[in-house]
Amino acid sequence: MTSRLDPVSLDEYDLREPLGSGAMARVFEGVHRRTGRAVAVKLLDAASRGSRELRERMAREAVVLASVTSPHVSRLLGYGWESEQPFLVLERLQGETLADVLRREQRLDVRRLVDWVEQLLLGARDCHRVNVIHRDIKPANIFLELPPDGKGEPTVKLIDFGVARLNEIASAGSSLTSTHHLIGSMGYMAPEQLEYARGVGPTADLYAIGVVIFRCVSGRLPFVGRSIEALTRLKFEATAPVLSTLPGVVPNELLDAFVARALTRDPTTRFGSATEMLEEWWRVAAALDRDAPLPEVDVEFDEDEWLSTMVESLSRSTSPGSTNPLLRTIDDLDAPTDPELQRPTENTLRIAREILEPPES
Repeated sequence: MTSRLDPVSLDEYDLREPLGSGAMARVFEGVHRRTGRAVAVKLLDAASRGSRELRERMAREAVVLASVTSPHVSRLLGYGWESEQPFLVLERLQGETLADVLRREQRLDVRRLVDWVEQLLLGARDCHRVNVIHRDIKPANIFLELPPDGKGEPTVKLIDFGVARLNEIASAGSSLTSTHHLIGSMGYMAPEQLEYARGVGPTADLYAIGVVIFRCVSGRLPFVGRSIEALTRLKFEATAPVLSTLPGVVPNELLDAFVARALTRDPTTRFGSATEMLEEWWRVAAALDRDAPLPEVDVEFDEDEWLSTMVESLSRSTSPGSTNPLLRTIDDLDAPTDPELQRPTENTLRIAREILEPPES
């Protein structure tokens, strides 16, 4: 059942410093003027505000977030319109993303990941139970929220369900920042997301979680191309390396098998659900040698450098008036990707229409 939230006014919030930006939107720190509650306010960036489709997409994001109740998914506190532009009010999270951790540490001991992956899978499970597929799970969208006192283990939360589709980011007018975000997402996307968007199901999220684990443990992505075409071909034709064959990874047959199953090209041979994947993750965790030292290995892969190389390659291959390579490699980009929501329910459409209609002045 879809939850309802009463619309709010942007005037109720004091907007402060920007917290971050995505492919099509920016997030600002905010404070509710009356209660003093800290929040995060998400607004379309200046380049995207003229797109009716993106305005509608952000309104639908409000519908999506309102339908998910989970301690491992960022919580929507409100939504509204300002000068005919939608905005979302989200809980203010204190901490950092997994991407921040990886920039600092390059790779992580799998034992440190045990609780984090468990919580990530619980968040995915809670989304899938209400037919919501995240579609963009990657370290930058995995937030490690600190306890109020700043001590103890973080709570893992999925953030940024996104308002942009691949073809919108790949369009000729897209900014360098937008393209950077897209290519960063492509490293974690399942092959079917690039081939046939309409057929994407929950197992695409599970594939992405498998890539996240691979990236954290090995310090690199399973597939690294120097061009969009090369990366796409690898995803469609190659088999991901066995995790323990990479430098510095402690051999573990259960972990190897777990990651290999998550990263199979055929969605039907992956884990059937987040619950099944979680149960197998518990078995992997139970078999870990908690006392084995982590080998010290210099990680040569720099994800940020790789992204920059890909963006430069894309810019060189796209001449004025030519077709962007991203569009040539992705079929049916504008198709809906939720298996049970290929055609939204009447209730979802009704609520979305109500949200999409800005209040009369």
